[in-house]
Amino acid sequence: MVLGPNDRLVGQLFIAGDLRVAGTVDGALEATGDIEIARGGKVKGDVTAHKRLSVGADASLVAGDVRVARLTVEDGATFSGRVSMETARLPSVPVAASEPQPPESEVVAALAEPLKKGKRR
Repeated sequence: MVLGPNDRLVGQLFIAGDLRVAGTVDGALEATGDIEIARGGKVKGDVTAHKRLSVGADASLVAGDVRVARLTVEDGATFSGRVSMETARLPSVPVAASEPQPPESEVVAALAEPLKKGKRR
């Protein structure tokens, strides 16, 4: 998603995927992908980027809290805020049920059996 130079957001935005901000944001941003603040973009508020946050040379970020896995601030950018760098905890994605799983009792029984030694060559 892109917020262009003429766009303005007041409030909170959560987006699944990447976000590019070239406009003005007054509020909290969160994206499951990358957030790029570029081309004169201005953000005032908390920012959470589950992958990467980039603040471009002509961009401005004034935040309370910034939570990111990776952070890039280019020379000439305005940046103010507290940064916490950690791998974001995304919700677990359900595994497709393509292969049937054995009942738990079969798994426990298989683990209880002694290991059989194979032939050496």
